[in-house]
Amino acid sequence: MQPKINAFFKSPSSSAPTSLSDDDLSAWENKQHQISITYTRNRHKSTTVTSPPNPEPTVTGKPVVKNKKRSYAQFHLDFGQSDFLLRRCSTCGVKFTPGDAEDEKSHKEFHNSYTQGIQFRGWTKERIISVPTVKEDRIVLVLDSDPSAHRNKVEQVVKMMEIEFGSGWIVHQHCKVYLFVSLQRIVGCLVAEPIEEAFKVVSCSDAGHSDGVRRKEKKSSSTTLQFGNILFQREVEKRAVTLSGSEVMDAGAIFCENEPVAAVCGIRAIWVTPSNRRKRIASQLLDAVRKSFRSGCELEHAQLAFSQPTSAGKALASSYTGTGSFLVYKANKTEV
Repeated sequence: MQPKINAFFKSPSSSAPTSLSDDDLSAWENKQHQISITYTRNRHKSTTVTSPPNPEPTVTGKPVVKNKKRSYAQFHLDFGQSDFLLRRCSTCGVKFTPGDAEDEKSHKEFHNSYTQGIQFRGWTKERIISVPTVKEDRIVLVLDSDPSAHRNKVEQVVKMMEIEFGSGWIVHQHCKVYLFVSLQRIVGCLVAEPIEEAFKVVSCSDAGHSDGVRRKEKKSSSTTLQFGNILFQREVEKRAVTLSGSEVMDAGAIFCENEPVAAVCGIRAIWVTPSNRRKRIASQLLDAVRKSFRSGCELEHAQLAFSQPTSAGKALASSYTGTGSFLVYKANKTEV
């Protein structure tokens, strides 16, 4: 059996004899049939950054690589404050989040538009009504039939006006909008509408009060407090005061005659940016309305009617018309 096995492993090109000894077989296997297996180690691709010069050792003694990129977040502490996270601007009334860069930027843009006016570079075709005293200023009339770009600019101004006057009633399709432009900003707006009748305000003298006269009636009452043998007595003096005509108007009540009178133009709303008030901008807008509202006819000061004016509006109407008996009318809010 052994000779057959040795003959099987015999090399054909070898000149050696057919029979091999055990030593020859082991030498042959060591030279030609050694199987060498090698292993290569692939480096693991790490996503961590380069380790610092002096890494911190761990319990096992191996260094720990720390990522130097850290993200920081803004946290807020709630101690029951009323303006937590949101704060309302006392000037423009917008709520914003202090510390939020994007929110503060949007508030700043809106705040500047409200206080200083909306940016306006002008249009190619403008309906300029009159040129005010300053050459750089102008008054532009916008109608409902004008291009959409003109009407969109009016909507931006109306949003500013709604902060003080309320929303949903200022403009409708029959209104004429007058924009006061100064230094490439819209700093004033007047909305006028055609009306048929108005009511005359009753002055305080007609209502049974004397203008510029105040009557003071003194009424005293006492309050006594006693702590043991100590007695405290307090006297309170009450005064009944009759206000003048202008002070009654500022109180918010308007008394009108029962019979209406014929009217043509109604001042639905008038507004000037806070930083541009006391500059006669509202008066110039009213002058433009008188000259252009009715073609071929200039209205008188006393022919303008005002819609439920505020305390500031009352003072403006009385000053512009020269009388406390100006015309008022009720603006129809369903036409918006």
